[in-house]
Formats: sequence, C-alpha cells, structure tokens
Amino acid sequence: MRILPAVPPTAEQLAILADTKPGYMLIRGAAGSGKTTTALLRLRQLCDSWLLRRERLGLTAPVRILAMTFNRTLEGYISELARQQIVGRTGLQLEVRTFGKWAVGMLDTPQILDRDDSAVMLRRFTAGLPGDREFLIEETEYVLGRFEPGNLDAYLTARRDGRGTAPRVEQSLRRRLLEEVIGPYTEEKKRRGALDWNDIAVAAGQVKDVPSWDVVVVDEAQDFSANQVRAIRAHLADPFSVTFVMDAMQRIYPRCFTWAEAGVTPFAGRHLLTVNHRNTRQIAAFARPILDGLAVEDDGAFPDFSACTEEGPLPIVITGKYSKQIDYILDHLIDNVDFGSESVVFLQPKGGRYFDYLRNQLKAEGLPFTELTRASTWPSGTEAIALCTMHSAKGLEFDHVILPGLNDEVTLHGTADDDVQFDALRRLVAMCLGRARKSVILGYKPDDPSAVL
Repeated sequence: MRILPAVPPTAEQLAILADTKPGYMLIRGAAGSGKTTTALLRLRQLCDSWLLRRERLGLTAPVRILAMTFNRTLEGYISELARQQIVGRTGLQLEVRTFGKWAVGMLDTPQILDRDDSAVMLRRFTAGLPGDREFLIEETEYVLGRFEPGNLDAYLTARRDGRGTAPRVEQSLRRRLLEEVIGPYTEEKKRRGALDWNDIAVAAGQVKDVPSWDVVVVDEAQDFSANQVRAIRAHLADPFSVTFVMDAMQRIYPRCFTWAEAGVTPFAGRHLLTVNHRNTRQIAAFARPILDGLAVEDDGAFPDFSACTEEGPLPIVITGKYSKQIDYILDHLIDNVDFGSESVVFLQPKGGRYFDYLRNQLKAEGLPFTELTRASTWPSGTEAIALCTMHSAKGLEFDHVILPGLNDEVTLHGTADDDVQFDALRRLVAMCLGRARKSVILGYKPDDPSAVL
C-alpha cells in the first residue's frame, strides 16, 4: 500500500521545527493541514537535536524517543514512515506504539477486560438508571478516563465540556452513576482480577523503575484520555520534550479534559497549521457543513476550503441499494483511477461481514486489495485499494475516499438536540472525508440515509 513520501517542510512547519525549547509543545490544525507530516518532521528534528546534546554532554545512554499513536492502524503507518526516514541512527532508541501496547508492556501480564466484556457488564449495571443505556456506558467511560480513581467525586461538580447538553446529566444522576454503576463495576473487576483499558492507563502511570523517555510525540492527541496523558507524564526524563499533535474538531471519543488538570502546563510552545495541503477546495467545502453548529474548542479548527491549495472534481453522492452503489463505484474507479500510482480506501462504520459483498466484487473485477483495520504493520504489497473502518482511518490519507452504505442503521446515535453521540458521529464522518486528496464518493439507501446527511 502506497505511503506518504518524505516531503520538504513548509514555511509553517519550519517555524515549528525551529522551536527546540524543552517542555510541552502543542501543534494543532484542521484536517489536511499536515499534522501527521509535521509530527514526523518534528520527530526527525528532535532525533538530531537530542543526539547532538548526547554527544555534547558525553552521555552514554541512548536517547529514548517514543512516538505514540491512537490506534494500531496508525501505528503501522507511522512505524513504516519511521522505518524509511528515521530508524538506524546510532545512539537512538525509537519506539512507535499505541498507548495500549506501550502501557501493557510495562505491566506484569495483566488480565485485560476487553471492551465487549466491559460493555456487557456496564449494560447490566446501568439497567436501573434512566436514559439511554449506550449513552450511560459512554458517560462511565468518560468519567473513568478523566478522573483519577481517588478523585471520582470531582465528577459531581465538574463541567462536562465536550459532552454536549443532551441528554442532561444532573448531579443526582451523576451520583447514581458513581454509586450504582462505577462502584459495582469496579468491585466486579476486582473480583475477576481484571483491568479494563482505563485501569491500564492508571496502572501504567504508577509503574516505577522503568527507563524514562527523553522525547515523546503524541499524534491524534484529541482522543487520548486525561489518565493516559498522566501516565505519559509519569515516565518523562528531565529535561524532556513532549509534542501533542491534534485537532479537537476531529475528536470521535468523549474524552474531554483540560490540559491543566492533566498536569500539562505551561506549554513551551503552541503552533497552528492553517494551510490545507491535502484536500481540494471541493472536498473541504463538502465536509464543512457536516460540522456547522458544533462548538469550536480552543484546540479545534473547522475545515477551511479557502485555505486549500488544490482544485478537483466535485464529490459524488449516489443513492440506491448497497450492491448497486458498489457496482457503480467500481466502474467509476476502473474508468478514472490510475491504480499504479493512486490509492483508494473504502470506509464503513463497521467492519467484518459488512465488507463481504465488496470483497467478492473486488475479487470478481480482479482488483487486489488489503485490509487496514487494527493492522499493526503497514501492508508492504502493491495493492492500491484498502478496506478500513471509519474509526481506523484516523491520521491516514488516500487519493480517493469511498463511503458506501452510509445508512442510519449503521450510524446509531441519540435523538435529542445537541446529542453527544450524534455530534461524535458528525465529527467521524467529516474526519473520514478529510482523508481524501483527490476525490470523494458517498452512498446511501434513499429510504434510510444517515442523519448526518
């Protein structure tokens, strides 16, 4: 699968690379502004500057550098970029990890409660509470990710920025959530001797006597939790350089917190990327209305078609049965795409069997493809077509992005105005559109369009 080539830094990126002060740095920008490219350029620049520091001070220990990614698919992508552009330097220890893999690696083979088992337990404990059960499960995840175990009562009076105003979560419901859900859920995990992924973050931050990190770069930081950030902070050398790369408008999980409460303060530098180098003006203009009305947080930015440097064809929207959508799309790709030099991704809300018809049709047309979802190594083959879930597409980019079957039945959400689940879905779809460099095709059944449309 084709990967982003090494590119010379832009004027905006050069200003960031020139900022070598130790401490925390924040890099933000909308989709297409080159955040992942900037993260890699900064990673490379920090390798150079810290190796020079090591030589100047006569140090013998290697410079330890950690690149942290949000999911395994992005880990594979960044690892391949790092292999091509950074790895192999003497005196340098570079690791590219998802947070989960990094944290578990410090623990003594914990028994991990996977997300499906965790959800089953939480559905049982939330059964007696009013409101949508899936929302209550998300709210529980939000609480356990934001607050430390000994400080859960802070949830009773905390502002829930980023969680929307619907459904309403009054203090009485918050107390019931702590007492009737989180308390029993915690006890059940202890009884099983298991840790969920929020526990893993807390436990990783408490590990002692492990080598610390000189340099950390966190990509897609908007979807890290406060406890994950605290765990990273617990393992920094003195001095250190930590770079968070993010866009709050692309946040797809309810993990909002303030930098100050996570202990990240003050920032030695803050930088904003404004030019959209990836999307055409037409793609950015197509994605923009999906986000209209959402609150713009300090660390977020709307897609800005006026900041695009390229023009391209209008996005295509097709309606009809899923099979007819796929047939039309494949004919269009065969007629219009150079599979020798361009990349195509099919994105769907769910994976597995939801790709079955597409797999069969690609094989029938003799079009090789690869599957990216949850892959921790980037595919090394020559396939030009990738299949991927929408969530796993974070941080990636392709020439052509296809979203077939964008129906309401597979894009579930609440029904109230300002519903946090619907807001997250809008961010997710806009993020997916922002993966495209040249063209977008979107499809849905005319009698069941996703509410996002």
